[in-house]
Amino acid sequence: MRVLIVPSWYPTKEKPNAGIFFKEQAIALQKQGLEVIVAYPEIHSMKELKKQKLARGFSYTVEESLETYRMKGYNFLPKIRKGAGVIYYWNLKKIFTRLVKEGKKPDIIHAHSVLWGGWAAAKISKQYNIPLVITEHSSAFVRGLIKEYQIPSIQEALAQAKKIIAVGPSLQKELGKYVDEKKITLIPNIVNTSLFKTNDVIQKPDKFRFFSLAFLTYNKGFDLLLKAFAEAFKGNEEVELVIGGDGEERENLESLVVDLEIEKQVTFLGGLSREQAALEMQKCDAFVLASRFETFGVVFVEALACGKPIIATKCGGPEMIVNEKNGLLVNTEDVEELSKALMDIKAYYSRYKKEEITADCYARFSEDKVCEKIIGEYMRITKV
Repeated sequence: MRVLIVPSWYPTKEKPNAGIFFKEQAIALQKQGLEVIVAYPEIHSMKELKKQKLARGFSYTVEESLETYRMKGYNFLPKIRKGAGVIYYWNLKKIFTRLVKEGKKPDIIHAHSVLWGGWAAAKISKQYNIPLVITEHSSAFVRGLIKEYQIPSIQEALAQAKKIIAVGPSLQKELGKYVDEKKITLIPNIVNTSLFKTNDVIQKPDKFRFFSLAFLTYNKGFDLLLKAFAEAFKGNEEVELVIGGDGEERENLESLVVDLEIEKQVTFLGGLSREQAALEMQKCDAFVLASRFETFGVVFVEALACGKPIIATKCGGPEMIVNEKNGLLVNTEDVEELSKALMDIKAYYSRYKKEEITADCYARFSEDKVCEKIIGEYMRITKV
């Protein structure tokens, strides 16, 4: 079976971690014996054009065993509401035409997120009568950020799809507002267990270390985490919080650390590569993220794959991840409850067994388990 992956965003030279989960899933599907091709219209903003002139046009490469077709361009319709989507579709159509000429017409198209990969893929699907699967990841649905003008495009794409995959329960519920709920199934993201795994020989710090990793945005709740950490451990230099990631809130968060007088206990690492992220997961004692919204939360599963207990919020995705074996769930925006959870994880750390955590993680989120579900959907769709 030949599968064409159409991601709405994807790793680029400038942003190597963007859409990395889409790429890892594509590689995992290929390991299962499928022929997988990635088609990515790489659209840059006009602001980027002014800063640096990137090479435009078509490119073909084999990236970590994946045949990858890119069409680089710019959004020269920034003032048109669906401008980015239209340009995405034009460039996807160019890639698809080339694939057909090369004898690589796919048996199924699998797009990641409706806006705009799913919408563009739906047009190709309809034109060539190829079954379409759309996996939705965007938190815009659960955060109420979908704009009125986007709704017809979302409905059009979801109507064309033979199957819609939601990566989390809250997202599954929201998508039901746009399409028949019977078309939607819940399949989580995979965890890259070849990278995120236990490491018994790594040198760990003497202090009890909490680790957190995400883009430093308001949605990720780092302000809440810092306040909860200060409430729980301020002045206790045997406990530290290490934060990975960069973003628009970094300066505000660094100021908050000073205001809370915990600067000796908190470290900001900045942006991390996938390898660096895995290393930090292995070095910590527990992972915590106080997100206000999540559709899933891959970082939680990566921590579990490393055998670490986790603390998460009831924000839409982690509810399907956290259980008694692996960590604690707290309400969103509740600093006091989060503070107590931090103290409880440390106080009762011996209750969490590394082997049980990893076994449970692999049983639910390993490449084999998740790919089995996705391929099952492919088979059902192509037999109809």
